[in-house]
Amino acid sequence: MKRTIDPHITTQTELIRLRELLDDTERRIVDMHKTPNGARGVIQSLDQLDQMLAAARQPSVDVRAEEGRIDSLRRRVLRGAAGVVRLVQAAEQTAELKDSPTFQAVQAAQIDESRRRVRRLLFLGVPVLAVMLTIIVLTLLFPPPPQANLNSTRQFAQDGRLDRALAAAQAEATKVPTDPQAALWIGALHAAQGDEAAANTAWDEAKRLLNDDTRFLFDRGTTLLQVGQTDAAEADARALISRTETAAPGYLLLGGVEEMRGRVPEAVAAFEQAADAANKAGNTQLEVIAKSRLGFLMQSGGVAPRVTPTP
Repeated sequence: MKRTIDPHITTQTELIRLRELLDDTERRIVDMHKTPNGARGVIQSLDQLDQMLAAARQPSVDVRAEEGRIDSLRRRVLRGAAGVVRLVQAAEQTAELKDSPTFQAVQAAQIDESRRRVRRLLFLGVPVLAVMLTIIVLTLLFPPPPQANLNSTRQFAQDGRLDRALAAAQAEATKVPTDPQAALWIGALHAAQGDEAAANTAWDEAKRLLNDDTRFLFDRGTTLLQVGQTDAAEADARALISRTETAAPGYLLLGGVEEMRGRVPEAVAAFEQAADAANKAGNTQLEVIAKSRLGFLMQSGGVAPRVTPTP
């Protein structure tokens, strides 16, 4: 006699397995940054949970609680998309997750968040950034050369239209070949598209036009930041910080990098170090800028300002 399996029992078994994996994933998501495979494991578990939830759905079975818990886990991963992508990339596991629906959603969220941060910086931070760059130029007594009009380049970059941004920057470089800012944008946009050879060629030209290593590193880092290349911008900031005489602009740039990453405590610390380094160097203007950025960040990021006790 052929034995049949009660579908009710099968469904209950699937639910038990689903809940066990849910419990395990909720525990592991807290510590996923502590192990090389942590982020990958959570992502793969979310893929598996989606499949198990679909299998457990039956007209007579209420899975709303499990569905809510899975959605909560997914929202948590998507909110930290940039950090999750960094963890996967650091472990060199991107290729292993190329077919993962969850990881594809995380990458899309990371790109969207990066664009929002660039947009926020452009709308809220560009006036401060422009003042900062102007003061540094005046402080170092750079002569005012003819300037390229890079407004369209910035707008296209802000919208994520890197090809159009690159074309606009190249057009301006042709019109005003002596403006290093156009060359810096060309280099940053090539870098954002993965063309390192073309980026280096443009940066060599910008460095030649600027004829000042400090300003080149700071301006390049600032431009990289505007196209979302935070790691490359951080490298320029660290290069400046490594030299005592250029530590203040280096920390200022690092603060911008951490602000774009959404790491408010790290950004606050960098701006504080920029103000301290500028004070020690006697650079009052840069110190004011650093403190202004610090105050703005504390206010917008909900960070309580430090109170210095009075005697």
